[in-house]
Amino acid sequence: MEEGVEEVNAAAEHEEHEHIVTPTERKLRAVPVLILSCVVFGLAAAAFAWTTLRVHDRQMSAEANEKAVAFLLGTPGLQTSEQPAAGGGSVTAFYSAKLHRFAITGHDLPSLGHGKTYEFWYRTGAGQPAKEAGTSRFDGPQNDMVVVWLPTAAASLAVSVEPSGGVSTLSGAPIAELTLG
Repeated sequence: MEEGVEEVNAAAEHEEHEHIVTPTERKLRAVPVLILSCVVFGLAAAAFAWTTLRVHDRQMSAEANEKAVAFLLGTPGLQTSEQPAAGGGSVTAFYSAKLHRFAITGHDLPSLGHGKTYEFWYRTGAGQPAKEAGTSRFDGPQNDMVVVWLPTAAASLAVSVEPSGGVSTLSGAPIAELTLG
């Protein structure tokens, strides 16, 4: 009989140590899971939105460049000049003296390593210093033809290989210099 009483006492002690989870406690335990779920969902939504906006911006930029190229190529009196580039490939420029704009494209130019870019220069006359006009890596479809606006008429256009971000003065000999007019 004593064994039965001990078993009942042990069972009673066990029940005292067991904690009964109330509905309020159950809800409070769910809060961290809900917060974590919201954070993960929010980050995923932000990443999706950022990616979508980036793709849209690239498309808009490419479309704007295509329109600018089409407008320039339709200009009366357009001048065209092509020259082989030192190191391989060639460069073609389409220039409008009336608009002070040119479109330039590279054909089979060597791929540039990290930290390098093709930089464009213009000269207003023979013997004049080269003035910077823009850059391109010529490594993507949206960069196949780049339109550049100039503050004044140009007599020639030059292309050089420079550090990424460009430089303020032409360093070394250009890989191509195209005479206009």
